[in-house]
Amino acid sequence: MPGRADEVIAATRARLGLLVVAAALASPPVAAAEPIERQLRVGAVERSYLVDLPPAYDGRRALPVVLVFHGGGGAALSARTQTRMSEKAQAEGFIAVYPQGSGVLSARLLTWNATTCCGYAMQRRIDEAAFVAALLDDLGASFAIDRSRVYATGISNGGMMAYLSACALAERFAAIAVVAGELTLPDCRPTRPVSVLVIHGTADQNLPFDGGVGAKALARHEVRSVRFAVDFWRTHDRCPATAATEHAGSVIRERYAPCASASAVELVTIEGGGHSWPGGARLARFLDEPSAALDATREIWAFFGRH
Repeated sequence: MPGRADEVIAATRARLGLLVVAAALASPPVAAAEPIERQLRVGAVERSYLVDLPPAYDGRRALPVVLVFHGGGGAALSARTQTRMSEKAQAEGFIAVYPQGSGVLSARLLTWNATTCCGYAMQRRIDEAAFVAALLDDLGASFAIDRSRVYATGISNGGMMAYLSACALAERFAAIAVVAGELTLPDCRPTRPVSVLVIHGTADQNLPFDGGVGAKALARHEVRSVRFAVDFWRTHDRCPATAATEHAGSVIRERYAPCASASAVELVTIEGGGHSWPGGARLARFLDEPSAALDATREIWAFFGRH
């Protein structure tokens, strides 16, 4: 018989309409030292984010920054565990930042307002662009950051946030990378070219590769296809119409370049890949097994390093 805790978790999922009910069921380990928590007020709302500084940080030399947006139903710590981005930051010498979404029932069941998704944040019409702008202002005032090398990535609802960041704050991001996400915004108008990497599995049943309503989606809406997003950015960045393509095992790479202002648009398709962070941690047994065909964190940092 299910206990009271099981009933609460089930009810929470139903109310929030989550895409990824993330690591509320897992106890996330830390990557290195404990992260620094920063709090800031955006309008009348208290927001927060976590910061991991690498050993290379000395407060004088400005370092690159990678914002990592958690999936719907996750939190900053779950994204840190899932992506292992802080471990990469320790090795490569960049600052890893984990913004916190919004929620009411638990500090670990948070969502982002990406217009058509998701949960509490969408219902309350949280101004996410204002939050990201305020976060970057606070980060720049508190740490030595290379403002020309600020990047954003995320999975699922967090991938939608990476797109939102590039749409609304293009002048502040050099590149973004979206894992199992969707370009939801009906009015995306970037002010300049932004390099974009998209990683998506063909067997994703939450945000289907070819669009439509996901069979496993808890935040059910008509999903735009991966190709829609790639075509949008290819057109906006003034890229060639034809991609250079590589096929290795179950991984297909398409690269559209050169584009305006030395930008590029790349699509990495994982045949048979599900709704997960490839090469990352599986946060709960009911979530898709991460594909072993690709290390998304390594792929993303390599892409950012080229831009």
